[in-house]
Amino acid sequence: MSGVEVIATAGIDTAPEESALVRDSRDALSTDGRLAAVLPGFHPRRAQQDLAAAVAAAFEDRAVLLAEAGTGTGKTFAYLVPALLSGRRTIISTGTRALQDQLYHRDLPRVRDALGTGLRAALLKGRANYLCRQRLERTRGENRFQSPAQAADFQRIAAWSARTRMGDLAEMESLPEDSPLLPLVTSTADNCLGSECPFWGECFVVQARQRAQEADIVVVNHHLLLADLALKQEGFGEILPGAEAFVVDEAHQLPELAAQFFGEGLSARPLVELARDAVAECRGVDGALAALQEPARALEQATRLLRAAMDVLPARGTRPQLLTVPEAVEALEALDSALMALTDALAPLADAAPGLEACQLRARDHRDRLARWRDLDDGGHDDESAGQSGPAVVPSSDDDVRWYELSPRGFRLQRTPLDVSGPLRAHRERSRAAWVFTSATLAVEGRF
Repeated sequence: MSGVEVIATAGIDTAPEESALVRDSRDALSTDGRLAAVLPGFHPRRAQQDLAAAVAAAFEDRAVLLAEAGTGTGKTFAYLVPALLSGRRTIISTGTRALQDQLYHRDLPRVRDALGTGLRAALLKGRANYLCRQRLERTRGENRFQSPAQAADFQRIAAWSARTRMGDLAEMESLPEDSPLLPLVTSTADNCLGSECPFWGECFVVQARQRAQEADIVVVNHHLLLADLALKQEGFGEILPGAEAFVVDEAHQLPELAAQFFGEGLSARPLVELARDAVAECRGVDGALAALQEPARALEQATRLLRAAMDVLPARGTRPQLLTVPEAVEALEALDSALMALTDALAPLADAAPGLEACQLRARDHRDRLARWRDLDDGGHDDESAGQSGPAVVPSSDDDVRWYELSPRGFRLQRTPLDVSGPLRAHRERSRAAWVFTSATLAVEGRF
């Protein structure tokens, strides 16, 4: 493949006449290099130097590099050194948020200080990792918690909100990652009010994006990178076009995650959150509660009934498996009707408040997703109101698979493309940037 180097941890060849960036990257990691001079315990490794040289060459040529670097190679330093020495605007993507934090808070500062570069770095996560002041205040006003412990946790979040600068919930180490409070104090792309939010000027997501736009090195994770490549706008879609290089660490995780992000799903939690948000947004709008309370309750009930009807199924299976259960088929129809009823109830209220308009758009989107998973055409809805709020259904495709997955209290209906190489290749070629994919496990039997 033209412009692509495939390498392993050893036997990496660079051009006979090395450029200054390639040479400087190799030298920085040598026995007499800048990292050995200032980092206690640093041990030069030939494989690390070779990998850094290959990364530097890919940066210069805006090429694509696949690099399998086994444990002990030191691949993090091997790509950080050329990224910092090149001065090119670089996005580094890691496999998890924990690795992202480690890279940004520990590895990157050490290498940057050793090299003496003044490049600016920024850490950027998806919006679900940042406190949303608008939702925090709304939850404070509702004051409805399931237990005293949950109320105490909320008070801790509220106290922390007054002193945090970044709004990153990872700062609250004692808060569980699956805390039921998180959806109440964070936003999603669906329920964010955007510039109409009264806290827009203090928004932690907006501030994080601004820092990333001004930075030379931006550290993200695969979920955020793929969400934006798939145009789901989770964090930094406006930053992607300016990047001159991408480094994808733990790249072996990319195909499975890409299938998720280039597909489409509908799960129980967003449905329940929509119902509760619709009721919560009624405050201050005359007649809204009377109009929305019943359809919102019906949506919650339909979601629970579908989950109960799926109890007889395996934890994961295909759409045809689910459709063999008559109760599940009836529950899917009831869920569709509930979404349509809520959409129609929200229609005359959408102009009354930004939150209600956002709820209407979410209800319509959820119904569209459900219809596409069920593979209905426009004739699949014979209700009189279908013409008003019926789904904009896309045709069935032989290029995806429809499946479901159960969790203890929820479900997910998913459409997954069978091949994600096309979308990934299109985004990579459109960027005209260097792309480095590295991991300890990329090859099988010596072949990629």
